[in-house]
Amino acid sequence: MKYTFQITDDSPQSQSIINMLLTLSEDYDFLKVITEQDEEAEYELSSEQEKELDRRYKNFLKNPRNGRPWNEVKQTLLA
Repeated sequence: MKYTFQITDDSPQSQSIINMLLTLSEDYDFLKVITEQDEEAEYELSSEQEKELDRRYKNFLKNPRNGRPWNEVKQTLLA
């Protein structure tokens, strides 16, 4: 099971908790601190992925009726 906490560092109390968690993460492998920068890097696309998304988008612009609404696709996957 994973737990995620979002703590802003705009108060002395929150900064104290952040420092405590950072210190604990050095000693315990099960505790991992993920920063906003880590999250952004996790979602970066490769150049191949960007090219594929661009290709699909251009295809959609040329043939907008070929697609299906998400709700329809989702129902098909859940069935």
